[in-house]
Amino acid sequence: MKNFLKKSWPFITLAVLAFTVHFAFLSYPAQVVFDEVHFGKFVGAYFTGQYYFDIHPPLGKLMIAGWAKLNNVDPNFDFDHIGEAAAPQMLFTLRFLPAFFGGLFVLAFSWLAWLASHSKKTALIAGVLILLDNAFLVQSHFILVDIFMLTFEVLALSFFFLQQRQKSFSAKWFGYLILMSLFFGLTISIKWTGLATIGIIGVILVAKVFNRKLALYLSTPAGHSDPPVGGEESHRISQRAETRATKLLDSSACGLKMTKIALLKETAISIIFLLSIGFVIYLVPFVIHFNLLPNSGPGDAFMSSVFQQELKYGRANVSVPLSFWKKFIELNKTMYTSSSNITAYHPYASRWYTWPLAYKFVYYWNQDITENQKTVSSGKIFLAGNPFLWWLAGGFLIFVLAQQISKKGRRKTPPIYYILAMAYLANLLPFLGIKRVSFLYHYLPAALYAILLLSFWLTRQWSKNEKIFWAAMFLILAGFIFMAPLSYGWQVPAWASRAEIQLLGPLYH
Repeated sequence: MKNFLKKSWPFITLAVLAFTVHFAFLSYPAQVVFDEVHFGKFVGAYFTGQYYFDIHPPLGKLMIAGWAKLNNVDPNFDFDHIGEAAAPQMLFTLRFLPAFFGGLFVLAFSWLAWLASHSKKTALIAGVLILLDNAFLVQSHFILVDIFMLTFEVLALSFFFLQQRQKSFSAKWFGYLILMSLFFGLTISIKWTGLATIGIIGVILVAKVFNRKLALYLSTPAGHSDPPVGGEESHRISQRAETRATKLLDSSACGLKMTKIALLKETAISIIFLLSIGFVIYLVPFVIHFNLLPNSGPGDAFMSSVFQQELKYGRANVSVPLSFWKKFIELNKTMYTSSSNITAYHPYASRWYTWPLAYKFVYYWNQDITENQKTVSSGKIFLAGNPFLWWLAGGFLIFVLAQQISKKGRRKTPPIYYILAMAYLANLLPFLGIKRVSFLYHYLPAALYAILLLSFWLTRQWSKNEKIFWAAMFLILAGFIFMAPLSYGWQVPAWASRAEIQLLGPLYH
């Protein structure tokens, strides 16, 4: 036990800090914040049975409603407008599960970093970085569902890395494949943006067939190889890895041709499992969703007249009820068309190419306290990233991509850098073709991979240039502390609030 604590105390400390930061001030403000206006209503609908409509799958709302039910909290509240006063205990219960997943996400992210880097240093740095990002904190502090999707996606990729280290088609190989598929299904059951996960895994599996270095890297257990830190050291490691990979792949009886066939077989089976199990998991919340919403409600207007007649107290009873499949297909079609048609102007909307710059903040909540008709203090909540963290992460990502211009740069780039850069682009580039209104929080799935990539660079600085490492960490910590009042909504003197907003003007407007 003593030996375990000696080895694990940094990660135990990280866990304590993660849950402390995410549960702090959870019932504050005791008012409706931003999209709690919508998600509060959605959760409450499961208690009244009144049908609602949302452009996202129902799992996230069901999870929060289930937690409220377990705690005997009935969210019988209208969630009419932002700033509406609400019972602190009710808000604490409804915000509990997102906050818990916020802490869990930090640990899952650190675990993914360890599996991807083979380095406990990188895992610890990655956990600290994601803990110090204000955007992930805010998005997991209220009745919102994004943090569920992000946690499930990270866990799906973690089990993917574990599966790749098992003997092909062994019991463990299939076990981790099932877990990966399960969490993929949970990911897309929160929001469709999680579909990028299967694209990431699919591209890696196909690339593995033709890249010996990548194949060996993926099959190497954590703790059994040097961390891919970049530079000359990384180049020597890559050369040794390529030599070992060549010997490994060429040692088979039928040579590389048979190895490629085996890898293609693995890829095909993995994709089939992902799609089939993921789809089954995706179906289950809709079964529960339809059963818990039998009554006519505010969501009727989005559905067909036949669908409306299915609901109690609707226009009329139907002689031939709609099957689950017909309701499922109609709802998913409506979700897609409604999401695609969200083109209305919003003052806090932003375009994808501005997100890596931490622009533009999304205003979540505001409360001014006045005395004698004069504002004496102000509390504000913004969805805003830690600017120093996002700028450093974006800068290193650009450096990695720029390295690919030269043959020497490509040779020095470790395989994991390609994986993380590709995962980043897979989550960001689809927004090139999306015309619907978008916000800074849509960048979070991409941002996590940029931050993970930055942790590799910081690991190298920790080992080679501690001054650069500590300077970067100081900036990131300072950014988090500076933004904390805007993350938690603390009341600060009016002059301080004005000064902070003025200083952040280029990112705020």
